Amino acid sequence: MSRSSDESLGRRRFQLRREQAIESAIEKIRRAPAVEWQSFSDADYSHIREILGDLWVHLGREKWDQYVFSSVTRQDIRDIIDLGTCPPDRALPCKILDEVDGILSHSRNTSHKP
Repeated sequence: MSRSSDESLGRRRFQLRREQAIESAIEKIRRAPAVEWQSFSDADYSHIREILGDLWVHLGREKWDQYVFSSVTRQDIRDIIDLGTCPPDRALPCKILDEVDGILSHSRNTSHKP
């Protein structure tokens, strides 16, 4: 396999992992009773997908895996959407992604007690 084919395959694998992580997070958020998912518009849904995608790229996988998306609230989602206003097809600045991380930090699984 040529180098360009390997690079293309690597990019595709990365994109697939990213999409799977986003879909999993969205499904957990959607099922969380405190979110009231039905109150969000299709545009909100698209926006939160983009924000979570940027966050997934920005964070290490270990940190992403610590989030408990099922514990976020409607206000958390609203705050994340409000923070993530950015022109289409542009990645959010690191400062904004750090703020999104701060909002989601309360959802990290801290139940691992010895």
